[in-house]
Amino acid sequence: MKKLFTKTTAVMSSAVIAVCSGIGYFSSYAEDKEEKSVKVIFDFGTEDFEYDEEDVDISQFETYTTNLNYVQIPAGRFTRNGYGFDGWTYDGVYGYYGTDIITIPSDVDEFVIKAVWYDLYSENKCNIIYNLEYKGEQCERPTWLKNTTAAAGMIFEPNYRSLDIGTAYTNGYTDGVHNFTSGQKIILPDHDLVLTPIWHSRIQLTFTTGDVDRVNGNKSVTFEKISNSSTELPTADRFSRSGFNLVGWLSDYDGQIYKVGATVTTPDTDATYTAVWEPKSYNVVFSTGEGGKSLKVTGLTDTAIICPDPEHTVSGKYFAGWKDSTGKIYPVGSEYIIPGALPGSGISLKGVWETGEPPVTEPPVSATTTTATTSATPSESTTTTPATTESTTGEKINFGDVNTDGEITVADATLLLQHLGNADKYKLSEQGQKNADCYNTGDGLSARDALAIQKYDSKVITSLPESE
Repeated sequence: MKKLFTKTTAVMSSAVIAVCSGIGYFSSYAEDKEEKSVKVIFDFGTEDFEYDEEDVDISQFETYTTNLNYVQIPAGRFTRNGYGFDGWTYDGVYGYYGTDIITIPSDVDEFVIKAVWYDLYSENKCNIIYNLEYKGEQCERPTWLKNTTAAAGMIFEPNYRSLDIGTAYTNGYTDGVHNFTSGQKIILPDHDLVLTPIWHSRIQLTFTTGDVDRVNGNKSVTFEKISNSSTELPTADRFSRSGFNLVGWLSDYDGQIYKVGATVTTPDTDATYTAVWEPKSYNVVFSTGEGGKSLKVTGLTDTAIICPDPEHTVSGKYFAGWKDSTGKIYPVGSEYIIPGALPGSGISLKGVWETGEPPVTEPPVSATTTTATTSATPSESTTTTPATTESTTGEKINFGDVNTDGEITVADATLLLQHLGNADKYKLSEQGQKNADCYNTGDGLSARDALAIQKYDSKVITSLPESE
């Protein structure tokens, strides 16, 4: 037997390098700490102990510096008069044996690992009590899980065998302050230690389209998950709805809206996530026919656009309107509500030409009500000059010029509708907001203002502002 010499500070010896040379094995556990080095100190707490030099390479316990974020405890047993040696700790809570790995906290410059000694003759005992409580009720104790007693100061590893009660299972214990999971060991205190299982409930997460129309395929799906665990919410292709994109999930557990594909912590109870839909943007194609060019008007699902003029004439024929896929014909200047289309499909209307002279009809009248909330923009439109009006305060207002570029086009309607749908993303200038209030001025901005701009651009009306 040999008594340990006084500790000295030294660089890591070749023996330590040999111990840690298996870094590839721990690559998933540790990473280089290139930004700084940490001094690792093994503190025996006393020099009054012995070891077998044939079994212990004491140089492995010399102080050294590392840039890794972990320490692997060297193997070695030691003896001391009246005390038992049981391993190592750095915080007095968690214990480690030789060859165990300790993660170095990121905020330390020195990492002191202390030897764990316990008094062989002390009467201080620790009663380890397993409190099998789940949601306020005691569970039936299995025969293999027994309370036990050990000397205070020793290192103790709980029985981590999982308990499964069907609706939940255990994964470790808590003493009310610290959590202990499989493989972790505890420095026993000098009082009773009550260990309560950490329960993970089996819960149901349901994802639903919500009470909406035009859903293609399933309207809901349910998965079994474990409470308080990480999970990824479904991606945007989980459900299909004609005319809409799936952009988020509304949780009935916390009322929050999460992005599709987001990683969340599962709640401790069943929860439902309802799809958040955003209307798609379409280039509605108006195929003029009879040698005319096709026109495009941009808009979002369930919003109104104005059917354009074909911009050309055909000898001996008159233009009767635009026919959609259902056979309905829309006159020039009338409103067309974009219905949305199946994924991968577009929306088009075909020009209808009739022989002879057009019948005498009243000018088309726009619908008096609409709930449009998003944009409509033709690819080509007639540029018009804003109607500049002086308010009662002497302020100049260019009604309809939402983007304040000096012109009125359905680009202004587009910007206004986008602003109504998402004011944070599509902001209007102070002047733009004043210019946008061009329908029943003074009642605030609405889709009717955007529709008035479209009607003005299509020459359905000849001036702005419009009023009922």
